[in-house]
Amino acid sequence: TNFATFGVLFNWLGVMTEGIFPSGWHIPSDGEFPELSYFLGGEGVAGGKMKEAGYDHWNFPNTGATNSSGWTGLPGGYRNSGGFYVYGYYGYWWSASESGSYSWYRGLNYSNDVVDRTFYKRIYDLSARCVRE
Repeated sequence: TNFATFGVLFNWLGVMTEGIFPSGWHIPSDGEFPELSYFLGGEGVAGGKMKEAGYDHWNFPNTGATNSSGWTGLPGGYRNSGGFYVYGYYGYWWSASESGSYSWYRGLNYSNDVVDRTFYKRIYDLSARCVRE
């Protein structure tokens, strides 16, 4: 049921596999993600404009969610060998950028309208979004 609602969650090596996404599209680098955030008013408010509004998939309070950008970010959480975690609360999207043995991602949170930036172990499965080249 998670797949039907939130789509595929990829580990980092999977999301970086050549040919997995349509020709002319790629996973954004860590440097490309801020362009969307800045366009939407900055990382401190862009998350709300990127999150699906309401409570069909996000847990209460889904702070600031308007989806005014049309990005429709969903809270797919993450998956590891033990199962699916924090779906309904958080959405995480891989970037193509590495940091040692980790890789950067952007995240949205049910309790604020911030776009978070941090890194994660590549073995975990997160969501992915492509950008046009």
